[in-house]
Amino acid sequence: MKPREAAASLEQLKKDLKEGDFKRFYLLFGPERYLRNFYEKKLIAALGGERGDINTNIFDTSPLAPGAVIDAALTLPFFAERRIVVVRYSGFFETNPDDLVSFLAKSPETTTFIFVEDVADARFKLYKQINKLGRCVEFVAQPDKYLLQNMGAYLKKAGKMIGSDDAKYLLDVIGTDMGKLMSELEKLEGYTGDRELITREDIDAICSKNIEDRIFQMVDAVMRKDIRTCMNCYEDLLALKVSPGAIIIMIEKQFLWMLQLKSMKEDGYHENDIIDFASHNREVDPETGEVKKTRGSIGEFQVKLYLRQAEGMSLAALQKSVNICARADEDFKTGRINDRLAAETLMATLCNEK
Repeated sequence: MKPREAAASLEQLKKDLKEGDFKRFYLLFGPERYLRNFYEKKLIAALGGERGDINTNIFDTSPLAPGAVIDAALTLPFFAERRIVVVRYSGFFETNPDDLVSFLAKSPETTTFIFVEDVADARFKLYKQINKLGRCVEFVAQPDKYLLQNMGAYLKKAGKMIGSDDAKYLLDVIGTDMGKLMSELEKLEGYTGDRELITREDIDAICSKNIEDRIFQMVDAVMRKDIRTCMNCYEDLLALKVSPGAIIIMIEKQFLWMLQLKSMKEDGYHENDIIDFASHNREVDPETGEVKKTRGSIGEFQVKLYLRQAEGMSLAALQKSVNICARADEDFKTGRINDRLAAETLMATLCNEK
């Protein structure tokens, strides 16, 4: 689904819950697991089901045979309006079992299905069947405005508060994954104790730094010719199961950002315009022509950091670093050297570059 379609599908689910007018088939999927799990539980409860209830069948083991789902769906509810069949992470929306596809259209009216998946292929018959008979709802990364509102609501309930700039900083540090964000808010709540205000110092002290932060630290060390710190960050990333090849790509990506941002600044763009350009994507509504902004691949805080970091290098030096990264990427992809040697050679070369 496109972002607008995903948002619309979630609004339709909210409407179903509010009005109590439910479809018989639901598919909840997408990368935003925290929000997806929240609405799965809400939907099951609204339908009158729960784990352990005689009229609720929950399948959350893999592998799962389609026949088991069909058998459960054929069982009439016991002194209840409906039977609820919940199928989690079955992989059916990648394998597309024909027997289940054909069964759904003739399944008992007393059975309601809820399928929950990380990934669902819209080209498959099973997806199309549920989309035709019920509702497919995709859960994607939410816009900053929504995340900030949820953050504020959570902290208010906990008797805490945070400044708007520090709230945006937290999003840049943690990212837009709601599960991670809520986990970090719980940590901040405990860390600050009886103190009401959460500060940037609290965020730096207690919140988990993401992979991008470590890449930033590596590049910063490269610019200071600090090979020891650079290698320490590298070992940390390996411990986090980040491959050497991915590390090379992320270093190259950061140098590319620095090169682009510095080029814009030297071309006379105002810093606020650069930040707005780099930290937002723009989507044009085909019906109204309205331009809507969504979070870009890097946040405002990161743009500011990259601009400051780029001040220490000339455009020529940044371009040279990008070229060195590209050669390292090519070296391991073409098999000249393995990815680990390519990454370690890259760091040594960058740290020794004049």
